[in-house]
Amino acid sequence: MRKKTEYQKFKERALRNPQVRRAYKEGLDDLRIAVRVAELREKRGLTQTQLAAKIQTSPAVISRLERGDNVELKTLLKIASALNARLSIEALPSRA
Repeated sequence: MRKKTEYQKFKERALRNPQVRRAYKEGLDDLRIAVRVAELREKRGLTQTQLAAKIQTSPAVISRLERGDNVELKTLLKIASALNARLSIEALPSRA
């Protein structure tokens, strides 16, 4: 078994705090959504600017979303429609 790095030890300690753990999980969810949107946009052959034009917003909004910032349901619905995709949201029981 490999020895834990200082980062791994720090992360374990930090995640014991329920507020930190919740923020960490929310950040991961936002990042998963961001990556999926970027992948789908690229698969459809669109730039961020082109997608922004399709949903009548600025390229900065798409850029922020694809970085995991400002992930809003209203925007995701518009993006899904523009990308000819289906938006699926699921409520699951918490593991923590």
